[in-house]
Amino acid sequence: MSKHSDNLDAANTPPAQGLHLKLSEKARPLFEQAAQYAHAQGLWVSMSSSIGENAVAELVLSARFPDDADPSIYRLIGDEGKQTVVHEMEFGRSQTTDRQETQPSALNDMVIDTQLESFFSRAFDLHLDYLTDKRHPPGFW
Repeated sequence: MSKHSDNLDAANTPPAQGLHLKLSEKARPLFEQAAQYAHAQGLWVSMSSSIGENAVAELVLSARFPDDADPSIYRLIGDEGKQTVVHEMEFGRSQTTDRQETQPSALNDMVIDTQLESFFSRAFDLHLDYLTDKRHPPGFW
């Protein structure tokens, strides 16, 4: 295939698939790293991803201590139609939910790592020690 046709294929990628790929390529490795770290600290962790109706892509991380009744869940939702990315965190122990809406350009390592740190810290009092210099300072959000 020529370079020209490769560029055409990339330009013709449906928006949902493009945002889904961005979640998969940028966010999923960071979610996996946090999940492995949390698992090593005794949490039960699972992950899933999907593309739903109306061009909505979702990456979901669910975690809980073995004796917890309800998991805590971090959803990263990309809505291409609205041009938004939502960080939604449900905290099983407190039965509360936090939801922050950002632009797709905020899908970067620092923002995602900062959000993962916030999620695990609030849900489990677990700090992702491997992130030492990779997150935003306190009060950024």
